[in-house]
Amino acid sequence: MKYFLIFISFLLAVVFFLMFLLFTQSGNNIVKPYLEKVIKERLQQDVSVKAFTLKTDFIDLELAVSQNSKLILNGNFNLLSKSMDINYEVEATDLKTLYINIDGFLHVQGNIKGIVENFEVNGTGIAFDSNIDFITLIEKRKVKAIKLDAKKIKIESVLAFFKKPIYSKGIFDISIDAEPKTGNSFVGKGDIFIHYATLNNSLLERDFGIKLNNIISYRGTINSVIDGDNIQAKTEILSNVAKISSQNTQYNLKNDTFYSDYVVSIPELGLLEKSLQGNIKLDGNIQKTKDDFSFDINSKTLGGTIKAIVFNDTLKLDATDIKLPLLSEMLKQPKYSDGILQLSLDMRDTKEQSRDGDIRLYIKNGTLHVRELIESQKEDKINYILSLKSIIDKNIASINSTMVSDVLELEISNSKYNIADKVVKGAYTLSVADLNNLYFLTKRPLKGELEVVGNYKFDKQLYIDGNSDFLDAKTSFTFQDNFLHVKSDELSIAKVSDMLYYPKFFDSLASVTVDYNLTSEVGLIDINALNGKLVKSEFTDIILLASGFDLTSEVYKNSLFRGVVDKNKIDFSLLMNGLESYLKMPDGYLNLETNQIDSDFEIKIEHRDFQGNIKGDLESPNIKLSGSEYIKQKIDKAIERNLPEEWQDTAKELLKLFD
Repeated sequence: MKYFLIFISFLLAVVFFLMFLLFTQSGNNIVKPYLEKVIKERLQQDVSVKAFTLKTDFIDLELAVSQNSKLILNGNFNLLSKSMDINYEVEATDLKTLYINIDGFLHVQGNIKGIVENFEVNGTGIAFDSNIDFITLIEKRKVKAIKLDAKKIKIESVLAFFKKPIYSKGIFDISIDAEPKTGNSFVGKGDIFIHYATLNNSLLERDFGIKLNNIISYRGTINSVIDGDNIQAKTEILSNVAKISSQNTQYNLKNDTFYSDYVVSIPELGLLEKSLQGNIKLDGNIQKTKDDFSFDINSKTLGGTIKAIVFNDTLKLDATDIKLPLLSEMLKQPKYSDGILQLSLDMRDTKEQSRDGDIRLYIKNGTLHVRELIESQKEDKINYILSLKSIIDKNIASINSTMVSDVLELEISNSKYNIADKVVKGAYTLSVADLNNLYFLTKRPLKGELEVVGNYKFDKQLYIDGNSDFLDAKTSFTFQDNFLHVKSDELSIAKVSDMLYYPKFFDSLASVTVDYNLTSEVGLIDINALNGKLVKSEFTDIILLASGFDLTSEVYKNSLFRGVVDKNKIDFSLLMNGLESYLKMPDGYLNLETNQIDSDFEIKIEHRDFQGNIKGDLESPNIKLSGSEYIKQKIDKAIERNLPEEWQDTAKELLKLFD
């Protein structure tokens, strides 16, 4: 019994000591520094408790926070019944804590009345640079009813208060009137009127990747009603680039579900993105439940329809009957092609680490416009059909595509596109049944057919290589940095002449090297021919008449042609070494556009030599002999044999006129 009385006495002593600390002024003075320390740690600000009085039915507290902020509580607070009727005053200037961020001046005063589990807070004052009045019902730490009226609130101040980036600046009004309703819910309405606001382009690009070229301003209204756990709203937002509206937005507080329809109208795409023009209208729905999120997009545009559905990590898009000329117009591009585009994208998983889907693209009734494609003066058109299939697996998209036209057939196979690195590479086959169909590109008639197989790669720059049995010769090429390199072995010069519709002047198998810069249109041509023979022509006939030697019977062991290409001109040199003769054109000129040639030549046949010039159209050039020691000696002997002696000097003087 003795120990029990000691224990009870100890408990009573502790209770009386706590009551002394909590409910006497002397005790309050002891508690004050500990209270100050706790609040300071919570707010991480300099805090000073200016006054603190706590009794069983009364509280008086005044806190000074930082240098320019304070909190005052004063009123009845019954610890036993947990009831309260407390007046409060909050004043803050540029106060930043872990929980809130007050940018500017805030002053609110009012009353807190009720019990701890269910109380009402009312207030009036200045917040967010606006005059506000509010009444709030708090039940079990949740807002159950509120009346709020505030005019011309600054959006940036509200975002700063909740420690959010300043994505927008502007001014709005807000009015909320929600009353308690049976069943632990409430009923009422809330309206927001945005006077004027602008978006922060740099922050939107930094945080969301949304790049806007112009300052976007907007205004609008949001009208909502609440009935129990359901909130329903209508929205109208009008900006300088678009109009956004929703007639039925719903949110269920209990189930945390959201649904909204929407309509977005953009009258001038160029205001949103400089590379676009025209207008577009989109509509659809957005829905979010506890477990799922989805939205869809619908648009009748570009002569067809576009539909897209996103469900969690899946995406399905279908573009039907899109007219390519309208698409080119929207993209501010020339009218490269007519045609109808069908596109299907089915992403079964859009997550980067497990990306899975496929793409189908088809263009029917396609017609390429040559004038726009290569800035030609001709109105040539190329009809085509294009199909593409792609399977996406994580970061790799496998691509196979075929283009069939009345000019060529192109098949791209085994292509891989790395989505992360943005590098694409693969193989291709190119077939041209009639080279003359490439006239729009070559600007000259060509004869024959062509088939090329090779590989390509695009990694910031385009690389292409290819191999072909063109004209029965082994030909290969590479293209990189706008530089074309072509190498051909055992190429028939006669077949090349036939392909170019040039007269046949030489028959040989040759190795050919071409280096050409497509940007500057400058390059080199090297031709090395072995064991060639000249074909009978006006040129060989003239030499036969002058020398008595038939050049077509000569075998030229090696012949070397070197040309410097500058756009449509070739400055060239030619050296042909035969068993009994050689032919030399040291400084020739050839115009590929007009087929004109102009070149001096030198020929030596054993002890006979000839000089001359070939000029004019390649089909029938003018050939002139301008000098030959062999002919002069032959004429001198003829003069001495056949003319009287008194005429011989005169004839020889006349002969000098040919020099």
